[in-house]
Amino acid sequence: MLISKLFIEFMIYSFVGWIYECIYCTVKEGHWRNRGFLFGPLCPIYGTGAVACEVVFGYLPFFRGIPYNMIPLWKIFVICALGSVVLEYSTSYFLEKRFHAVWWEYNDIPLNINGRVCVPATLGFGVAGILVTRFVLPFSENIKAMIHPFVAEIVALLLMAYLAADLVLTVSSLIHLLDIVEGAMAQFDDKMEGVYMTAASTPAKAKEAISTVPQRAMEAISTAAESLDFRQKYLLNNIKNFRFKRPVLRGGKSLNTEKMSEFYKGLQDRIRTGK
Repeated sequence: MLISKLFIEFMIYSFVGWIYECIYCTVKEGHWRNRGFLFGPLCPIYGTGAVACEVVFGYLPFFRGIPYNMIPLWKIFVICALGSVVLEYSTSYFLEKRFHAVWWEYNDIPLNINGRVCVPATLGFGVAGILVTRFVLPFSENIKAMIHPFVAEIVALLLMAYLAADLVLTVSSLIHLLDIVEGAMAQFDDKMEGVYMTAASTPAKAKEAISTVPQRAMEAISTAAESLDFRQKYLLNNIKNFRFKRPVLRGGKSLNTEKMSEFYKGLQDRIRTGK
């Protein structure tokens, strides 16, 4: 029963986090931004953080039995701030390692670590932890007491099925997107190899061959963009940046990761502008 109710809370906090992210990014950028890693209206990192607050301050031996309003503010702040560093950094690292993509980055903010976490955001999460622990958790405790265990189990199972389906669709689309881009880059490299061979064998045509490179690059981006479905376009719109920390191999060849980053950005521009 406890697990079910915690999971329901996780989904609710993830939804609230998604609303916050959308509002913040929309105001900041001046146009509507649908934020998040998943297709659905969820930002799981917020749900994880909020539920972690409840587990730490409500169930661990250090704080068990102590009313939320009696826990010193500085302890809540320090624990939530440090916890946010671990959660943000590890999530960013995993997503980047697995999908070469970055959904948020703090490179333009002072006191950041590899663009994954920064002091201003960490301080903000510490304050948010105080608000959640002092005001939200006592309210949610009262709500949970009113929910019948059987109802909680059913609702949790339905939400779990929804989240699982969303995760499968998202990961599948990301993997397919990577495959499309890697395939397009491999074909582009093969064409460029032909251009190089032509330029090398017939110096008179070298300038003409080299001048076709930008056009061929745009054609490759256009072809790749046309093969994307609406889910992959949605993901491209939400991804902040692309980073490649390890070589990408395709058909036994190592692809140029710098050009892959440029290719992704070209795809993003194509999707966002429709040109």
